Amino acid sequence: MTPKSNRRSSAATALTRDNARPLHEQLSDRLRTELLFAYRAGDQIPTEEAICGTYGLSRVTVRRAMQTLVDQGVLIRRQGKGTFLAPPKPRITCEIDRLGPFMAAFAASNENVSVQLVDFSWVSGEQVPEEFNGNDTALLYSRVYETDGSPHASLQIALPGHLGEKVSRADAVKMGIYQILQDKLRVIPWRANFIISSELPSAQLAQRLHVSPTTPLLVLERVSFDKDDKVIEKTVHHLLPEVYKLSVKVKRMTAK
Repeated sequence: MTPKSNRRSSAATALTRDNARPLHEQLSDRLRTELLFAYRAGDQIPTEEAICGTYGLSRVTVRRAMQTLVDQGVLIRRQGKGTFLAPPKPRITCEIDRLGPFMAAFAASNENVSVQLVDFSWVSGEQVPEEFNGNDTALLYSRVYETDGSPHASLQIALPGHLGEKVSRADAVKMGIYQILQDKLRVIPWRANFIISSELPSAQLAQRLHVSPTTPLLVLERVSFDKDDKVIEKTVHHLLPEVYKLSVKVKRMTAK
């Protein structure tokens, strides 16, 4: 940001109370420009109190402006540490018209992505996905995908009990679900159903992805079947929409 002696005067010309746009929107635009110019990814930025003093605005206005930048992925809040300039987001395209591992999208986009297993447990009763007809138990685990320490996807994978009992925590750490199915379980995904939607994250998911609970996420639900049309897995992808694009190729049907 510019030296403190100059910032108040420049802010005064940029932020006006008689503007049609609310002050917090004007401030978020101003902060985006100044922070990206003056700081590098990972740097801690001034506190809300300091920004209030610089611009002569209320804490409520500054907090709303900062939250906008958090929701947009410009800033990251770390509990107990402060607010930091986020690293540039990767750009990843997932082709959902073909059956392939999620990691293939990263290779196609030339992104270096690391994976972390964040839970691994068995569920029963109502916690078993309804698609797993006739299964009393299911293996449920989650993997978080990140680039340069910035998470951008969380996948919750569920396997029917008769398949999950053959999968170890070590398998879940080092292999994607399609690799587990094909290489370890010798089960070939034959077809899949997809549902695409958007939803706000739970508190736990927001913490995992370093986003605000008010940040909408792209949700991709996939249920895969074997050649006998039996369900073999269900994966729910929670994706940052500024990072991911979903690609589908459609051909014109010919008349018979």
